[in-house]
Amino acid sequence: MNKAATVEDAVALLKQYNLHASMNRMIHFAIADAQGSHVAVEYVNNEMKVINTPVVTNFYLSDGEKQGIGTPQSHERYDILMELLKNNAVMDMEQVRDALDRVSKDNFNEFESTEWSTVYNLNQQEIWYYHRENYEHCYVFHIKN
Repeated sequence: MNKAATVEDAVALLKQYNLHASMNRMIHFAIADAQGSHVAVEYVNNEMKVINTPVVTNFYLSDGEKQGIGTPQSHERYDILMELLKNNAVMDMEQVRDALDRVSKDNFNEFESTEWSTVYNLNQQEIWYYHRENYEHCYVFHIKN
């Protein structure tokens, strides 16, 4: 936030760097701002792609040869979150936490877990960080300038 106050600023900042994945791994960033803009930034074949979306769940969203590549459960988790957003355009932090808990990987495969989940309040400049699907305990970060 000290270098990019808006999604547009963040995308411009990322364009200054040559980011790419080793071993052809998926890289994507979810970026949002207090004005309500939200995008995913993905790197496909070492090219930066910007997609207008409020949700990212570990599959390629950008048009092209890799679109949709990811696990079936990542698509299912995406669909669940998009449906929740359709029915609840504005959610408080607890509702977002509960939505993330609902789509955590352990709900889909007993041998997988979500490494981390974060809930942002961009107006209050606060982050709730949850580790390894422990939604009973969060680490709170205040990110005020």
